[in-house]
Amino acid sequence: MPRRIFQAVLVVFVLCSSTLVFAGGKEKTECPVCGYLVNPKDALTHEHEGVTYYFCDAGCKAYFLQNTAEVASGKKFDAVCGMVVEREKAVSIEHNGRMAHFCSDECRDKYVGDPGRYEIDYDVVAGQVMPVRQMKHSIEFEGRTYHFASDESRAAFEKNPDAYVYEACPIGGDVFLRKDAAGKREYKGTVYYFGCKACLDMFDKDAAKYIGGKGKLECQKSCLDEDVDDGEHEGCPLKKAAGRTR
Repeated sequence: MPRRIFQAVLVVFVLCSSTLVFAGGKEKTECPVCGYLVNPKDALTHEHEGVTYYFCDAGCKAYFLQNTAEVASGKKFDAVCGMVVEREKAVSIEHNGRMAHFCSDECRDKYVGDPGRYEIDYDVVAGQVMPVRQMKHSIEFEGRTYHFASDESRAAFEKNPDAYVYEACPIGGDVFLRKDAAGKREYKGTVYYFGCKACLDMFDKDAAKYIGGKGKLECQKSCLDEDVDDGEHEGCPLKKAAGRTR
């Protein structure tokens, strides 16, 4: 396997397919990037070659869009032996709300016996994957623990987390780094970020209409409408995808 693809599979294993399982009586699907189980009704989505993928957060969707071929291939990383396995042929288990895939029953049993030993994480600043026990630096940020390979990475994140944290527009569903957002709004205790001014304006007019993923088609129509002034949508990912960036 080419080194680039192997590295992509390794990152896919640690970042936060359409395997359906029942957890707590509810049907859930596996995030193709990190393996966490999500409710399809609440998840971010993206359709690729006729398949709808569901994501647990904006960071996972962004990674999928940047590495679509590698993630969609269905390759999984065995955290015990380091092998890359086909998801359909893997020995799979659910652990703490996350799917884990192995090349054999032996690797599965080793993992179940001491999962902490095989836990790995992704340094979002350095782009490195390594065992958590070797990552001596960490930060608690908005309810999540970020681990880092060096104090330099930790300091960079602490100085400007918006350069490394992804968000999803509640209207269009597009994903972007916080630093690239057109704006943000707080609504009922939650902060929402927007990829373009058009979405921001629509949210200001009727925020309740768009909470919960409503209005996505309306956003796509407005952002791509030929009659709309380009200046109103500067930076919009949908407009960029249509080749209308100034």
